[in-house]
Amino acid sequence: MMELKSLECFGIKHAWQVPLICPVEIEDYTNIVTEFSKAYQLSGHKIVIAGKLVSAPSFNWVRGKGVLTIELFDDLGYLLSIKLFGDTKLIEESLAEVGSTYYFKGVSFANGAYLNLRAAKLISSADIGKYVPIYKSKRGYLSKEQVREVIRKQLPCTLNQAEKHLREVIKWVPNIRQVLKTKKMTLKDVLTELHNPSSVELWEEARGVIKRIAALYCIREMNALNPREPNKLVNSLHGLPINVLKEKIPFELTTEQTQIVESITNKFKEGTKVDGALIGDVGTGKTVVYGICAASVVSAGGRAAIMLPSQTLAEQIHEELNSYFGSLKPALVTLETEQTNLEETNFLIGTSALLHRRVGVLDLVVVDEQHRFGLEQRELLLSENTHFLEATATPIPRTQALISYGNSKHIFRLTKCHAKKEITTKLRLKSESHALMKECLNQVELGNKVLVVCPTKDNSENFASVEEVFTKWNKFARNKVRYIHSGCSPDHNRKSIADIKSGKASILISTTMVEIGLTIPRLTKTIIYHAERFGTITCHQIRGRLVRHGGKGQLDLYCPTEIGEKSLQRLLLLTKFDDGYELAEQDMILRGFGDIVKASDLSQSGSTKSILIDEKVEVSDVEEILSTLENTN
Repeated sequence: MMELKSLECFGIKHAWQVPLICPVEIEDYTNIVTEFSKAYQLSGHKIVIAGKLVSAPSFNWVRGKGVLTIELFDDLGYLLSIKLFGDTKLIEESLAEVGSTYYFKGVSFANGAYLNLRAAKLISSADIGKYVPIYKSKRGYLSKEQVREVIRKQLPCTLNQAEKHLREVIKWVPNIRQVLKTKKMTLKDVLTELHNPSSVELWEEARGVIKRIAALYCIREMNALNPREPNKLVNSLHGLPINVLKEKIPFELTTEQTQIVESITNKFKEGTKVDGALIGDVGTGKTVVYGICAASVVSAGGRAAIMLPSQTLAEQIHEELNSYFGSLKPALVTLETEQTNLEETNFLIGTSALLHRRVGVLDLVVVDEQHRFGLEQRELLLSENTHFLEATATPIPRTQALISYGNSKHIFRLTKCHAKKEITTKLRLKSESHALMKECLNQVELGNKVLVVCPTKDNSENFASVEEVFTKWNKFARNKVRYIHSGCSPDHNRKSIADIKSGKASILISTTMVEIGLTIPRLTKTIIYHAERFGTITCHQIRGRLVRHGGKGQLDLYCPTEIGEKSLQRLLLLTKFDDGYELAEQDMILRGFGDIVKASDLSQSGSTKSILIDEKVEVSDVEEILSTLENTN
């Protein structure tokens, strides 16, 4: 049990989950170089060597760094040198017997008569002749070697349990071997080869099978997830004619907006339950669409609630919809709302404070900026017969998966902006910092505005903070810079935003509190400091603040420090895709689906949460399996 407890950092809660921690690769320790002349010929290649220890390793300090020098010789007397850096105490203790054979892996490097092994690592003699699985580490908890050792000890008593659970996952699938692409492997074979591989080919086959089982699990959950069938009948709601509601709007709706409003309200009239996503970038007019839909429900004697992620946005949307549909008496609900019983109020617009009030049974629930709410929050207001509409510019991967592959979502897409925009997105590095500052100052001279978004509000972390950046930028544009963040007083933030909007100031430094609900006139340039610290959706929402009324703008994803490969891939998506829906699809492909299961005890850390532990479910696997299943039906 102690070993199992050590895996809690992976999200492991049950013994049967242990075999579902997948190795990310295997090391081949079956081909050992024992003649150093061959290692010389393989210069520049990864090899595993065996040699006898010439003498006790020597430790020295070189330019402030600890270096452990190890010398090995082969049976012909050829010498090979290994230098290890850092904390080498345990390795030094392991090399205790002069004349004994030790094994190392690394990159052979020959220079004249000199031969050494670079990036060397000591290998246990117990692993020689085997294919050794390599697992992800958990920083601050377990090293790769420790994860492997725990799994090795736990595997004999957990493998049968895992096999039983996987059998439940696949029992509904016809022609299972065709779907899993395996002719002979049993589930026990798959799990055994995954952790104790007998060959590279069989390990790759086992890993492919287990990942396709994970994809099947996601498909099963997506199909079973939402009991609210798209054609389920509920009470019909005949509200005011759409033309009457449109007349209350002080501008003309686009053809696209009108078509979506009619589509949704027709379903209300037919009594067909709506479970949908309203998808559209900033400026496409999502608010007026869901506002008319809510007004239609209320005018029919029904009850509607619109939930928004912040008080500022709730106040803004309430003010807007109240100006259109004041006769329907929309009520604003925030933390400051004293009334707790709202069951007699038919039109509710508020923050998550709605979740802490008695709102009664609702006919329509709209959740705007869905990515700012958790799954359970988004569905707490629903009853069995409630129409549900999620509004977003970029669906989170879980919702995108249900849209693309589930069988229950109504999709309503807005693609036309009221104003013509041209926004460029660039990845910028530290070497471009001076050029960036010059570009921003040029925009200020032209009478435009600049927004700078930072990951932190103060200097408590080792990243550019709002206060630090404000101090720096104020030296270059004195009295033209303002800052806001959640730690400032409401009066300070209101005054700063007012100064920016009026033109008294031209540069605003902020946290992500500007992500939604803020319009800055003539905003043509936005910089996101340490962009790798932000999610794809957040960056796209911030991009949506640019040139709200049309024109050209630029988003700069500024990365002053080195970034990882995954972060780089995610940021490059933003430079290639400016449509929120397309971006969400690409983000889903990159990150996986997210946690498909509601209230699941299978949840674990990692980019994708599924039956596999810390392992991404490939969208390509899901698409291929769905195609196979369709062709076999």
